[in-house]
Amino acid sequence: MTNIIQQQLKSLLQPLLDISLIIKGESTPETPYAELSTVAVTALGMSDEVSQGVDEQGYLTIRGQRRAEIAIHYFGADGGNHEVVEQLCKITDGLKRITVSEQFQLAQIGIEGSPELKTEMKEDAEWTPNSETYLSFFIHYSVIIKDAVSVIDNIHAATDGGEININLTR
Repeated sequence: MTNIIQQQLKSLLQPLLDISLIIKGESTPETPYAELSTVAVTALGMSDEVSQGVDEQGYLTIRGQRRAEIAIHYFGADGGNHEVVEQLCKITDGLKRITVSEQFQLAQIGIEGSPELKTEMKEDAEWTPNSETYLSFFIHYSVIIKDAVSVIDNIHAATDGGEININLTR
C-alpha cells in the first residue's frame, strides 16, 4: 500500500531517471524500471506531541517526526551490475542538485546524509550475478494524526426525588 510520503518521493525522484519509477506493490511496467520501497519507519524523539484541546469536530491532533529508510531497486539490467550502478547513481547525483534539494524542502522531506549503493550477497561470499545492488537512503518528515475522541456538546443533570439523571448529548 502506498502512502503520501512514497507518492511525494516518487514524484520528486522520477525526473532524475530516464526509466519508470514505481512504488513497491504497483503493477510492474516493462523492464527496465526502478522500484521504490520503504524498508523501515521509526518515530523520532521520546513521544509525539499531543495538542491540548479537542477541536469542534471531536478530533485530537497528534504531531510527530519520522525517520524512514528508503530503498530503490533497479530491474532489467541486461548490462549487469555496471548498468545497475549507472542508473542508481543518477538518483545519487541528482539529489546533490540545488534545484532538487529545494523541491525536497518544499515537500518538507529531509534527506539524511548521502544515499548509499549497497549489495546484498546471495548464498556465497563474493559478488555474483545473483547479488542484488540497490540504493538506500534515509529521510525525515512530519506526520499529523487525527484521533477521533468525540465531543460532548452539553450535559443536563436533573434530580427527581433524590436521584440524579444525566443526559449526554453529542
